[in-house]
Amino acid sequence: MLTTMRALVIGFPLPDPQIDNYNFLSAPSFFDYDALVVDTASVSRTIEEVVDQSQERLTHAEQPVVNGPTSPVSVGLADALRRRQEETQRLLARGHLVVCFAYPDVPHPRVTGFSGCHRYYWLPAPAGLTYAPPHLMPGEGTEVLSTETEHPFAPYVDRFRTNLLYRAYFSEGGLGPGARVFARSAGGAAVGVELAVGNGRVVFLPPLRSLGTGTDRYPIAERILDCIRHALSMAAAGPPPAWVSSYALPGLAEREAQRQEAEHELAAADARLAEARAEAETLERYRRLLWQEGKHGLEPIVRDALRLLGFTVTDDLDRPAEAVWEKQTLLLEVEGSSEAVDMAPHYRLRRRLEEGLERTARPQRGLVVVNGYRLRPPEERPAQYTDALRVAAETMRYGLVTDLQLLQAVEKALEKDDAAVAAFRERLLSAEGALPLE
Repeated sequence: MLTTMRALVIGFPLPDPQIDNYNFLSAPSFFDYDALVVDTASVSRTIEEVVDQSQERLTHAEQPVVNGPTSPVSVGLADALRRRQEETQRLLARGHLVVCFAYPDVPHPRVTGFSGCHRYYWLPAPAGLTYAPPHLMPGEGTEVLSTETEHPFAPYVDRFRTNLLYRAYFSEGGLGPGARVFARSAGGAAVGVELAVGNGRVVFLPPLRSLGTGTDRYPIAERILDCIRHALSMAAAGPPPAWVSSYALPGLAEREAQRQEAEHELAAADARLAEARAEAETLERYRRLLWQEGKHGLEPIVRDALRLLGFTVTDDLDRPAEAVWEKQTLLLEVEGSSEAVDMAPHYRLRRRLEEGLERTARPQRGLVVVNGYRLRPPEERPAQYTDALRVAAETMRYGLVTDLQLLQAVEKALEKDDAAVAAFRERLLSAEGALPLE
């Protein structure tokens, strides 16, 4: 019999003396532990590695696992998988805990001798519930909030809230008696759920977006163990009788009132934090002018910066951008590079200028914004564009501006220096070649 609480973690090693780390096939018997923690995506990876023969997998007794029948020298995958199913049932029958990082269910049809194998085959479910649609649904999002502060795993959600990426959620019909939803997405989906299964409990958690490496995982291990201890303690004690709440203790009502007040203050602080984070991210976004590249990296920030300077700019990233001020229009092209920006934006802009001339019989004006040597600090960058691009801009009489020049104008706009912004805007509208550096 185990004398101290022990947890078996499957699929993502966590550093702690109370944790044993294995994969789904190499682990000892599940029922020898107080808690089983499973990265359910790793279950599928391990199964498919044996089926594809891309990775040798051994049992805890170091017998090879093969996708075929059991023999004197190897264990059949189907037999090894069915053993895990029986071990999980015994663990739950003892009143212990299974914690799953929730992913959508997927089939594993290629397991020889195991028709109907799927990601959650091994995990018993409450009557009428399956770990597949329409009960467990695919979904993705990063906004997760704990909704039941006293739940043992609410501290996991609160501690890692900025590092969560849920991959599945439960439809709440049919969760069964004793089920608890302790975490929800921004849209109210049940992404943190506890279920009563047999004599035990099964907890589904949103996975972490990044586990980190080495010492980064110590806080994860510590918090999960704390949550497990709390959950096992509550399960051992059982739910309190209904009449307990009517039994008053000296000072308890005051403490409960203080707790509720603190929770209200915490909720208000969370709201202020979310607002402050959103405002900070809005401003931090402009710094990406210095290092981003590409249609989905640099170009959206350039468009936002020009809007801040007063231009009306095309919203749809799939349409060529135009920046409009009053009755003047600039055809916009954006290019970033780890070296000096060469002629690519010129060729795109030249085609647009020629097409515009054919369509309107009037010369068009253009603007190229470049972010050359984007991975170097601005003060260490050589000329961000080649001489060929500079000469092309002068010849075709369109503006050529760097990310740093644009960011300096953004700073003036944030400082409410309207005169400086107006002067820069006029420079862009009248530029015929590279904007002189100031």
